[in-house]
Amino acid sequence: MQHKSIETLINENFVYAKVLDFFGVAFYESRNKTLEQVCAENRIEVSQLISVMENKKSKQAIDFLELKKYPVKLLIEYLKHSHQVFIKDSLPFLLKMVNRMEEGPYSELKEDLRMVLPMFIEDFIKHIYEEEDKFFAYVLEMDKCLNNQSYSSNQLIRHEDFSIQEFALHHSDSDDEMAGIRGITNSYSTDQIEDVQLKVILKELQAFDAKLKDHARIENDILFPKAMELEKASKSLFQKKVTLN
Repeated sequence: MQHKSIETLINENFVYAKVLDFFGVAFYESRNKTLEQVCAENRIEVSQLISVMENKKSKQAIDFLELKKYPVKLLIEYLKHSHQVFIKDSLPFLLKMVNRMEEGPYSELKEDLRMVLPMFIEDFIKHIYEEEDKFFAYVLEMDKCLNNQSYSSNQLIRHEDFSIQEFALHHSDSDDEMAGIRGITNSYSTDQIEDVQLKVILKELQAFDAKLKDHARIENDILFPKAMELEKASKSLFQKKVTLN
């Protein structure tokens, strides 16, 4: 790997671009240099960098069927961790790359991305925090009540103000968050793109879109059914407490 050019490596696997960026290497300014040259210039241990690259390439998500076995609390922690990866890793890297795009070919697409991506990120982060503050908090409160076999006044207020079924329907029917970006990028096609920087951005967007689809599937097919069962059991517990009193 150390004798290949940066552009060749990134064309082989776009995730290498993020690794180089993490090590402080502006890959788009060193595309014709070899990995060995870049490491020497930036005082990076070649073997260490290659090790991180290989690890990043082989990293895989937890199996969907395995997630079904998770208790609700652990499942929510997994989803919240995914949220943090989106907010602190995937999106900042994309925004950084879009803001540093070089002028030249594909100017219309570049300008569209500069305009659309920041708006998407703002709306996306707002959606994530709303989901955590309302839905996740509600589910965790129910789980806690059932585990303790107690019913808090806080839970009663949430039951009156929140419905998992309504939230799930809204969640499933909401507009595809990436539809606009998919449209302006021709579904992230890189067939006619030679600009390595723009190619990385499109590949990163495509990967992020795929992660969002997996994330939504986990919420829709695993968390929501578990949460509705919790809600049913929680309301049943409340009715028992009322009857006993």
